[in-house]
Amino acid sequence: MNTKHFIVNNYKKDRRGKMDKKGLIRQIILVSDGESNVGINPIEVSKKAKELGITVSTIGIVNNRTKEKPLAEIQQIANQGGGIWEITDLENFSKTMEMLTVKTVHKTIQEAVNKELKNILGEGLEDFNPESRRKIIDVIDKFGEEVDIRCCIVIDLSGSMTNKISIAKKSIVNLLRTLKQRKGKTEIAVIGFPGTDYEFYKTICDFTEDIDELQKSLSNIATGGTTPTGPALKRAVEMLLGTAEVNKGMLAANIV
Repeated sequence: MNTKHFIVNNYKKDRRGKMDKKGLIRQIILVSDGESNVGINPIEVSKKAKELGITVSTIGIVNNRTKEKPLAEIQQIANQGGGIWEITDLENFSKTMEMLTVKTVHKTIQEAVNKELKNILGEGLEDFNPESRRKIIDVIDKFGEEVDIRCCIVIDLSGSMTNKISIAKKSIVNLLRTLKQRKGKTEIAVIGFPGTDYEFYKTICDFTEDIDELQKSLSNIATGGTTPTGPALKRAVEMLLGTAEVNKGMLAANIV
């Protein structure tokens, strides 16, 4: 079996397997320091996002990891969204965001590979001998460097994030800077919640590869207000699906 040929030709075509026919991985990274307190249930939105081929990962920011309890909702959103969750402090936030993004990409590819192996060969990755498994994982790692990524970062702008937002903004810019070193194309968008004038969310930056554009968009954001996580996640799903699919009513039928 030519492992790379097998992966490239079989794992780039299933949107519900989290990669579309062009090999694009769509993911959401939710950044928050607390639980949702207004709007639709973010756990249900995350579950529907997964069904639509979007991976939802989460980062919970805490002030003191030894004193604060893990954020239960953060874990549940990631579990339902097929992603990865991390709890971190401010000091390690930037590194955590970069690591989580890369791990999510590799997890998405590996799950698609494993699903296709079982469909075609009746065996999963765990059933192969160590040498064959190593070769497949090596190709997955290489493909992770080449696949295109469209990532929407959904960031909590409620009052409790006031002393954390500066580091969060720098970390988002650093994430794009790091991912642009890959061979694959990387686009990042940012949604903040809540929005202004009592809105649930605001689009801070549409999808871009431009570091300067991203940095400029993040420069004027402010914190304060409630935590409408669900509506913001739903907007991220809409942006990742694109106008055509939204107009078909897919979200209306799948997210209430």
